Amino acid sequence: MTPSYSLKKRVESRDRLVLQAEAVEALMQQQLLSALARGDLPQAEAAATRNETQLRELTENLRIYQAELHAQADELAAAQERSEQMLTRFSALFSAMPVAALLVSFNGELLEYNGKAALLFGLQHRANAMRFLHRLVEGQTYQDRVRPAFHEARNSGASAIDNIEFICEDGRRFVGELHIARLPSALTVAQGGRPGPRAGDLEHFSCAVIDRTEHLEDLKALQASAQALAQSEAFLADSARLARTGGWELQLHPRQLRCSAELHRLLELPHAPQGVALEDLLALCSAYDRGLFAGAVAAAEQGKAFEIEIDMHTGSGRALRVLAAGRASLAAAGSAEALDERPVERVSGVFQDISLQAEARHQIDDLTERLNLANDAGGIGVWDWNLETRELVFSARLCSLLGLPEGALPPCADLADVLGAHLLAEDAPLLAAAIARALQQREPLNLELRRRPPADAADAAGPPALPGKHWLHITGRAHCDGAGRPLRLVGCAWDSSPEHEAARLRAAKELAESASRAKSAFLSRMSHELRTPLNAILGFSQLMRIEAEAGDLVVKPHRVTLIETAARHLLELVNEVLDVSRIESGQVEVRLTAVDLQPVLAEVLALLQGLADANRVTLRDHLAALPPLQVLADRLRLKEVLINLVSNAIKYNRAHGSVDVTARQAGDGTLRLCVVDTGLGLDAQQMAGLFQPFNRLGAEATAVEGTGMGLFVSRRFMELMGGSIDVSSQPGHGTRFELRLNPPTAG
Repeated sequence: MTPSYSLKKRVESRDRLVLQAEAVEALMQQQLLSALARGDLPQAEAAATRNETQLRELTENLRIYQAELHAQADELAAAQERSEQMLTRFSALFSAMPVAALLVSFNGELLEYNGKAALLFGLQHRANAMRFLHRLVEGQTYQDRVRPAFHEARNSGASAIDNIEFICEDGRRFVGELHIARLPSALTVAQGGRPGPRAGDLEHFSCAVIDRTEHLEDLKALQASAQALAQSEAFLADSARLARTGGWELQLHPRQLRCSAELHRLLELPHAPQGVALEDLLALCSAYDRGLFAGAVAAAEQGKAFEIEIDMHTGSGRALRVLAAGRASLAAAGSAEALDERPVERVSGVFQDISLQAEARHQIDDLTERLNLANDAGGIGVWDWNLETRELVFSARLCSLLGLPEGALPPCADLADVLGAHLLAEDAPLLAAAIARALQQREPLNLELRRRPPADAADAAGPPALPGKHWLHITGRAHCDGAGRPLRLVGCAWDSSPEHEAARLRAAKELAESASRAKSAFLSRMSHELRTPLNAILGFSQLMRIEAEAGDLVVKPHRVTLIETAARHLLELVNEVLDVSRIESGQVEVRLTAVDLQPVLAEVLALLQGLADANRVTLRDHLAALPPLQVLADRLRLKEVLINLVSNAIKYNRAHGSVDVTARQAGDGTLRLCVVDTGLGLDAQQMAGLFQPFNRLGAEATAVEGTGMGLFVSRRFMELMGGSIDVSSQPGHGTRFELRLNPPTAG
């Protein structure tokens, strides 16, 4: 029972005694007055004595009660002081609580709140303003969860709910926990502390609000981290599976080995309950590599990392080539000074199956050895130019081919400069241009270039080597990245002089064979050409002899004419054959001088005008209207060439055709003289045999006279004068011969 309740009871008892005393006094007065009125003094005296005794007892009781009341009042004052002290301490504790604390009535009114609550909910001080909890909680949530929680706290004394979305007065929102505790009411205390409110009690509830926003964000971040970690672990597991890599960790204190699932799969290890021991891994190593791996692990226990290749076999006996790597992990340091004195705590390592790589390396080594043998046998040197570092590497064979001592290349060099220094001056720019195209247009390199003779060629016995007899064949291509940017230029080079010499010998052989065939054809055609006029001469001579022997010889002019024609034709043949012989033997001399072209052409056209009239062909001289044209030539040989070309254009023309002679200056400074006819033209087969000696392209079966030597001789004359003859023709569209003549300054 509380002091305030006891004091109240005693005050009620005192009040009852006072009322009782007042009643006794009234009764005594009534009895005294009645006895006196009757004149009964003894009874009046007895009543007075009896009432005095009662008053004395009541007075004593009142004095005792008064003393007790004073004591109870002092005790109540002390209790009130203690209550005020407790209330002060509670208020201080309430205000200083690290969580938001609210004093709420059952209907949800906010009676009090501490500073943390004001800060959390953004509560501004408002005089005589009522606040309700349902305005600080989302409406539906308040009805569905908060109100039932208050009923639960009312019945059981406390309740708690989480994940409540609160709404601050400044509009902010956060998610937190709400803890509710029912405070005892005054009536309940008056009943001796018995639980359970009664109707009409004023119920208060203490509420604590904990902001879990950061906690939830941290939880979400933790979940995201866990998810990312799981994804990373899955990625690492997939990567390890694709890379055929498995991890292991050897704990030293206590000594225990752990292996990853991928290592179990890679080495086909059994999943024993006790795990895998280091001896199990050593047992899987080949006998000759077992000690190597054991020594590497022992060295790692002393703090030395290792990376070795060993041969192993799986649990099923399948052979593997494995890259084993490991390193030590040190125990946590107690201080910076003890950093180098930390003991090794564990050794971690990996096994990677490199069987395919080892087999590929073995094949590459075999192919490289074969390539080196092939390069050495073929005399091929290899070069590699790194375009980023400008590093140029020559193989030993290429250095030997170019006469470069070992280590002669600078750290940074240009391929065109290094190789160009070993080429003739006129071929070095060709290499530089080809390298530029290879880098810019990705064209492959494939060049035949003339190189300078070796340095020791001048000391060799015999005459010096002629320029161009030393050839260098260079091939290569650019290697680019994904964006098409060239990174390297790789290729090879070899001495192609033997190939050129072989080609020269083949050409000489073919030329000799062609000359032999031409000689045979020449003799065959010569025999035919010579027999024809000789037979005519012999035939008519025999007729004249027979007639002379018979005595009736009569000289017939037509026979003499035929004999004369045959003899003249025979003389032409002999002269042309002699010209060819002199040309082939180099006995024909040409004297190159400045020749006026128009007078020479005028003489040729005047000489052939009769032939043109006989064949009803029109000759047109287009040079007469041009300024004087001079060329570098032998006047006599040039005239012979023009006679051959114009006469052929007349003879092989059509009736009422034309022959046009034109000239033009070419871009290279030469003069181009053209003889164009309107004849039948030539097909491809006829064009192929056009300049063969005695080849008349089927004209021998016609009435057109000729020997088939004119074009052959003309071509050789033009070559001796430094010019050339080109021809173009189409069947039915005539033929065009073009002479290329050098200007006088060319001499």
